[in-house]
Amino acid sequence: MSQLSEAIRQQAALWAVKMAERSLTDDEERAMVAWRDADPQHADALIQAQQLWLMLGTLPRSAPAACGADTLSPTVVPLPLPVPPAASARPRWRHWATAAVVVLASLPVLLMLPDAWLRWQADYYTAAGEIRQVTLPDGSRVDLDSRSAIELHFNAKERRVTLLSGHAWFTVAPVGASEMRPFRVEANGGITQALGTQFSVDIDGSGADVAVHEHSVRVSYKGQSLVLAERQGARYADNSLTRRPVSPAQFAWRRGWLIIDKQPVSEAVAQINRYQNQTVIVVNPTLRKRTVSGAFALKQPERAVETLRQTLGAKQVTLPGMTLLY
Repeated sequence: MSQLSEAIRQQAALWAVKMAERSLTDDEERAMVAWRDADPQHADALIQAQQLWLMLGTLPRSAPAACGADTLSPTVVPLPLPVPPAASARPRWRHWATAAVVVLASLPVLLMLPDAWLRWQADYYTAAGEIRQVTLPDGSRVDLDSRSAIELHFNAKERRVTLLSGHAWFTVAPVGASEMRPFRVEANGGITQALGTQFSVDIDGSGADVAVHEHSVRVSYKGQSLVLAERQGARYADNSLTRRPVSPAQFAWRRGWLIIDKQPVSEAVAQINRYQNQTVIVVNPTLRKRTVSGAFALKQPERAVETLRQTLGAKQVTLPGMTLLY
């Protein structure tokens, strides 16, 4: 099945929720059938949305935290919310479950599948929560952040590393009498060439951030080029290459910390998700835009999630593999 557009997934989710809550009117039934039969993708999306609703329906129709402790992921702290009266249970269930189905049905297919393709393509790969250092054939060292992957292309003319995902810190064996090949890192359409020894590259969406720690690098992106000196940085994305200040928070992961400094909740959650298998999704778009700060130990990402929930005053639902905040 081909990847479905967000609009199709959202419409399918809305139909699935409406059909689960009550019988459709004659007009609604005709509209639903017309939409479903208009495109095979519509029918596929509706089936997926109905399956998601059934999965959510296996939880008790009451305050999510009223579930027994054994039904929750051990990495998420259950909220001590009171069980609402039976009359109000269904409206509360409808509120968060409807939002959950719409959000989950709108996720790209790749987010719902294992990252097996990265493992297959990569020469070195780190799982969620794993940080490791690898030594390359030329003696260069690479520190890989959690959920990072690199592919090597070493030949007689160059030493090239493709950063497939995540964040990598490079300590490069310098060019000299015994090593004449240039060292380059390719990431999201840009090339960073080492003119010194230490720098980092971090993939973010369709672009990347580059930061220099020792000596200098040359960053090239879509016909543009910058030379960065020590303690300088740059970002390239959307056909633009610009200089950016370097923040110590960018490298806190090498010391076992995640530092969030006045960032939107959406960005903070993306960083937390890098370090755990339990994906956090903030359903409420207003909450996603709020700004937060904090410092968290990478070995305890669940504490970061709980602190974020408390800061936002959000409610929480735990499903297999994901946590919803709303």
